[in-house]
Amino acid sequence: MRKSSITAGFFLLTLPAFSQTTPEAAVAAALQNHPSVRAAGFEVQAKQYGEKAALNLPNPEINAESPTGEFYAVGVLQSFEFPTVYARQKQVAKAETALAQASQRVNENDLRYAVRALYLDAQVAEYQARQWGERDSLYRLIAAAANRQFAAGEIDFLQKTIAENEAGKVHQERLAAGQQAATLRRQLALYTGLTDFGDLLPLRPDTLGILPVQQDNPTVAYSRQAVQVAEQKIRLAKSKALPTFSLGYLNQGARDTPLDYRFRASIGIPLWAGQYRAGARAAKAETQAAIARAEAQTQAVTLELQRTQSDFSTALANVYYHEQEALPRSRALLAAALRMREAGQVDYVTFLRTLDEVYAVQREYATSVHALQLARLQLQYLAGQ
Repeated sequence: MRKSSITAGFFLLTLPAFSQTTPEAAVAAALQNHPSVRAAGFEVQAKQYGEKAALNLPNPEINAESPTGEFYAVGVLQSFEFPTVYARQKQVAKAETALAQASQRVNENDLRYAVRALYLDAQVAEYQARQWGERDSLYRLIAAAANRQFAAGEIDFLQKTIAENEAGKVHQERLAAGQQAATLRRQLALYTGLTDFGDLLPLRPDTLGILPVQQDNPTVAYSRQAVQVAEQKIRLAKSKALPTFSLGYLNQGARDTPLDYRFRASIGIPLWAGQYRAGARAAKAETQAAIARAEAQTQAVTLELQRTQSDFSTALANVYYHEQEALPRSRALLAAALRMREAGQVDYVTFLRTLDEVYAVQREYATSVHALQLARLQLQYLAGQ
């Protein structure tokens, strides 16, 4: 068995492939094609139309009656709220439009994170699939060599059987890893709407400094805008206690009644003040609830930021450890195991156990890289980037 046939299976990073789809390209495609983005856009559009409907005048009443019993007179009556009510309805509508836009930004931020995290999972899955493929090829060679040595009487049945069993288990792991990678690629294609999803970028650790987190988390901004909506509703509820008006035209006298005496006007007195006070108090209570929810959301984001920064630091330390210590030791261990196996100084049981430890270091390194990159994505998510 040649040494090069084994050492070829121990590279984490691969050369760049052609026709690659980057994470940002996948995010851009998802933002363009995902149904949730269209739904959020329609919700904003609906609220913008609602601003135009904020005036909300009641329909005029047209009636015919005979005040004198001699002829029928046609009249018209138009009712109005106090002008302040319409102004505040407009303000509420604008605040609700801003809330829908904040919700749209939350949705886009969630989608960006979901696509980037899924892309990262797919990168790890493809790396693991390649690793299991290389390991499968290597273990097939080992099983074939063990069979030849058993036939030549150089090893016993136990060593041959163990080599074959290990080769069989590794082959099943290879099939499962390939299926997992294919499933994640299909999910990425579904998220992005891309029918021709190119090759992924190779898995690489990004060991730059922690991203600065700006104070514009979309979820926090949404909860604060909800407070603005609630406050505008308080003002609207208070304005409901203002008088209403109505203007009309109806000839209630003879046919030759002068035009100036055919008009009518009335004022609605807000006599039942209790119901208006109750509406204002309900709006105030809802505002207090919105303020509390905003405070809770801010606190949750702060705690999540602290946890993610800790995860990032831990993962970064693990990556550095593997790159500076664990991986070099695993390569040295592999070289020693190869020399000893070729010299017949170790049996297949020890040799396969050593190979398993070497591959375990590679898997741990990939896990550390995944944890590091995921923490970075979470920091971006918390920053609304």
